[in-house]
Parts: sequence; structure tokens; C-alpha cells
Amino acid sequence: MDTITLATGIIADRSVTFTATVIVAGLGIVLCTLLVLIGVFYAFGSIVSKSQAKAKKNEAKKMQSAMEADLSNAKPAAPAPVSAPAPVVEEGISGEVVAAISAAVYSMEGSSAVIRSVTRKTSPITTRNPWAQAAVVDNTRPF
Repeated sequence: MDTITLATGIIADRSVTFTATVIVAGLGIVLCTLLVLIGVFYAFGSIVSKSQAKAKKNEAKKMQSAMEADLSNAKPAAPAPVSAPAPVVEEGISGEVVAAISAAVYSMEGSSAVIRSVTRKTSPITTRNPWAQAAVVDNTRPF
């Protein structure tokens, strides 16, 4: 006899039917809880997505009304500002690359930045870095 039986006087039921009942009940409880959690998270997700869509729609309406107000209060067009001279571009660099670089500089620095030239940067190391070469040798060494 084990210590629980000695202390309480209760003998555990170890029959196959009782064991099967406990296993089926446990699995049923776990699966039902999982289904409830799935339902809760699905409902929460749909509520949040609807509220975000509504907020986005309201923001779009506000922007549209602000744009319409700006158009109705618009003044005659001012003369075009004097643009900076075109940057000096190295041979072989396409116009799309220059436009992308200009857009990146404008987004980072603002309209006050001026691009004077676009050139390719060549690496001072024409061969593999010695530390990288040592790593390759170490990592490809046979066992």
C-alpha cells in the first residue's frame, strides 16, 4: 500500500473505464477552452479592424475637406522658385539613379540641401579584406 492509502483510507480507482473517462474529459475541457479562446480573439480582431477602418475613413474625409477648403481659398500661383543647377553626373550613372539619390537626400535633409555631383565610390581594397580571408580559411578548413 502506498502512503496516500495509508493516510486517508481511500483506494484509487485504477480501472480502464475510469482512466478513459478522465482522459476524454480532460481532452474535452482543453478543446472547449481552446475554441472559446479562438472565438474571443476572432471577435477582438474584427472589432479592432472595424474601428481602424472607421478611423481611417474619417481621416480621409477630413483630409478631403481640408484639401477642398485649400483649393477654394487658393491664391494665384506664385512664380516658380529658382532651381539649383543640375548636378555633375559621372559617366555611366543613369538618370533614375540620380533621381533616387536626389529624392533620398531631399527626404533626409529637406529642401535646403543641394547636390553638386554624383560619382561612383571605388573601394580602396581591390582584394579581399585580410580579416575576411582569414575567416574564410578558418571556416573552410577540413575536419
